[in-house]
Amino acid sequence: MMFAPMPSPLGHSLAGLTVGWLSEPAFSRRPSRWSDTLTPWAAWCAVVAAAPDADLLFPHFHRTATHSVTATVSVLIITAIVTGKVTRRPAWGFAIALAAGHATHLLLDWLGTDRFPPPGLQVLWPFSGKYFYSGIDLFPPVERRLWRPEALGVNAIAAFWELAIMGPVAAAAWFVRQRRRRWPASDTPPQREAASP
Repeated sequence: MMFAPMPSPLGHSLAGLTVGWLSEPAFSRRPSRWSDTLTPWAAWCAVVAAAPDADLLFPHFHRTATHSVTATVSVLIITAIVTGKVTRRPAWGFAIALAAGHATHLLLDWLGTDRFPPPGLQVLWPFSGKYFYSGIDLFPPVERRLWRPEALGVNAIAAFWELAIMGPVAAAAWFVRQRRRRWPASDTPPQREAASP
């Protein structure tokens, strides 16, 4: 069977949302709608976190350039340049958030189960062709040939473990974000008045 040596887009997207919710600037009002929770900032972090696996469209290219620190730095630089062109000032916070979202892809793949020789990913591409692999096998593999009978069961198990591991992490990030958005970023949380003697 041909299992993909990586977490699925579900796990990667949850990791990206975690980064987005933790890094997004605080606002003065509490979110009241789903659109306030899944903001463009958080959504972009999720997309960038899952995007490196688009290299599956190019045979023999997976786990190389898009799965490297070089790609992470490129995301940072490109985002800074584009936002600088649009707003006349680079949005460094957003650029760092997107780069961190991309970096979570490398981390999750490094922790994933890899049975393909050579196992791992070329984190230092193009400066080194060495593959890096943790051997921890925290995330089970997924079956990318969806037409195979075993694909549903294999991918269901992978999705379960990704939700079990990354779900609580993303939920904690969302909770922290909700707490931060109850008051303006420049203010401190409201204090209780001291009881009179």
